[in-house]
Amino acid sequence: MNETEQDKQFRRELEAAGEQAVRDDLNFRRGISTGGETKLQFVMRWLREKEREREARTHQSDRYLRLTFWVAMATLVAAIVGVVATVLHP
Repeated sequence: MNETEQDKQFRRELEAAGEQAVRDDLNFRRGISTGGETKLQFVMRWLREKEREREARTHQSDRYLRLTFWVAMATLVAAIVGVVATVLHP
C-alpha cells in the first residue's frame, strides 16, 4: 500500500505520541479526530496495526516460553537419570 505524504505525517505524529496515548486520546477526549474523518480512519488502521504487532510479539514470546519449559524439563530428566545412574553404579 502506498502511503501519501499526509499518511506519513499522521504516522510520525502517532508514533511520537505513542500507542497508549493515542488510544487514550481516542477513547476519552476524541482530540485525535480533529484531523477529520481521514485522520480518524488512519488512526483506527494504525491502532489495528499496533494490535497485530503486539499479538505477533506475544505469540513469539509464548513460543519461547514453551521451548524454555521443555528444555528445562529435558535438563531435569537428564539430571535425574545422572543421579540414579550414580547411585546405582557399583
